[in-house]
Amino acid sequence: MKKKYLLLLILFSILLSCKREGDNIFNQFTEVKVTLHQENEFNIGTYKDVAFGDSIYVDFTISSASKDMHQVWIFYNGAGAAALKIPLADGEKRSLRYVYKIKADKVGLTTFRIMAVDSEGVFMGDGYTSVTYNVVSDYAHLNNRVLYMPDSTAQSSACFIDLMEGKTYTYAEAKANAGKIDLGMYRTYKVEANGAITYSYNIYSLQASPIPFKAFDFTDLSGKGRATYFSGIQNNQASTFLNTLTSGTVIQNNAISRKTTNLSLNDLKVGSMFYFKTPDEKYGVVIVNALSGYDNNRYLNISIKRQN
Repeated sequence: MKKKYLLLLILFSILLSCKREGDNIFNQFTEVKVTLHQENEFNIGTYKDVAFGDSIYVDFTISSASKDMHQVWIFYNGAGAAALKIPLADGEKRSLRYVYKIKADKVGLTTFRIMAVDSEGVFMGDGYTSVTYNVVSDYAHLNNRVLYMPDSTAQSSACFIDLMEGKTYTYAEAKANAGKIDLGMYRTYKVEANGAITYSYNIYSLQASPIPFKAFDFTDLSGKGRATYFSGIQNNQASTFLNTLTSGTVIQNNAISRKTTNLSLNDLKVGSMFYFKTPDEKYGVVIVNALSGYDNNRYLNISIKRQN
């Protein structure tokens, strides 16, 4: 029995003696060094907040202590390939100074690395340095605001909205805050030849003349309400709203091209989108997310993007 235990102990000792430590990744790529220069206001170091549309300069020197570099790559986090590949001349293979210029055209954080590769495209190092810039948003995104069908009897439905804040108002509240109201919503219906009923969801500015929803009286606000103008309706625009209209500048440019000249719009559907311009020259865009025709829960669900 003692011999058995002794044999097990010897085998365990042999296994321990065969243990091999893995290579430390933080010691593998010390050949390459990256230095970021900040000699003017456009140059950024490892991090900077910038405004949308700003020019960004990344002034850097990348060097290799003893091995030739073949190319320098700019590689963004999450990308499948380098955004830029800089071939190196004979006099640049050990040290390169370069200014990488970027336009801040995407709101949010962006990070990239500056790396060297050899003649076979093998990673040599990036100096364990990354560059991050944060494009500060120039617009607000107000999600899922719900407007309910106006109730001409109790007048208690929130069927008006301030597009800048996303706050909804009843008829009485809208009259008391006419300077904040960008639009009101109502619904009409039509009986088709086959007896089916189709509904139309519509909006209007308080400066529309006449106010299309006759059950509400705004005559005492003539010339006093907020004059918000709308573009025409574009349908099936959910992807554009989400993926294309990603800055206040882009929203403004699209709104101007679509001509915001209407004080009312008719027949909104799910996926309908329209631009707007407020009296203080702020531009925005509205998308219809959902609508309901049930008599006990009639509503229009919208999302808004507007300039700060």
